[in-house]
Amino acid sequence: MKSYPAKIFYCYSHKDEELRDRLEVHLKMLERQNLIKSWHDRKIVSGKNWANEISKKLEDSDIVLLLLSSDFLASDYCYEIEMKKAIEMHKSNNI
Repeated sequence: MKSYPAKIFYCYSHKDEELRDRLEVHLKMLERQNLIKSWHDRKIVSGKNWANEISKKLEDSDIVLLLLSSDFLASDYCYEIEMKKAIEMHKSNNI
């Protein structure tokens, strides 16, 4: 049985940050009900290794939201690292 809150990882291009912010507003009620806890790279604390933090949070997530756009697909990091890892996790039933 799944425990709550489910950990949500936002995978997106920084050029789509405004859209991610709007999506977070739509999901805020689920957060208030302690059903989800969301994370994105703008929550990385200064001084932390950003790549390690992203990798840890991605691997620890229950749900990965891929915010696909042309900017996302053009981003080597989003496409080659984050999305491929999320797909691997999905195929192994980890998310």
